[in-house]
Amino acid sequence: MSETVFECQEKMRRLAVKIVKHYRGKGPENVKVRMEYESLIIIEIRGILSSLSEILLKEGAVHLVTEYWKVLKPYLEREFMAEIAETLGSPFTYTWKIEDPNPGDRAIIIQLNKSV
Repeated sequence: MSETVFECQEKMRRLAVKIVKHYRGKGPENVKVRMEYESLIIIEIRGILSSLSEILLKEGAVHLVTEYWKVLKPYLEREFMAEIAETLGSPFTYTWKIEDPNPGDRAIIIQLNKSV
């Protein structure tokens, strides 16, 4: 692995931890960053949901967590998109999804597609 790939992965990992700490108050349990291609970065974050969100999901109030994220997501995007663009050094698009909605195995997968 080239030094620049490793440095980019580490910067993205630290930024993901910073984002989670910002809204949750503590870091995620596990953050993995991998570069599939030169232009595709995949970030897997486990332990991203707050304790309140986990309780709501456990009690069947998925709609409340969904509403909560409708407010939180734009806020996080405004706060951190410039940092991500600076870290990547180029414009990008992204997608995200929640993987395995079972407590303990839950993760958010973010795919960043760098513009070439």
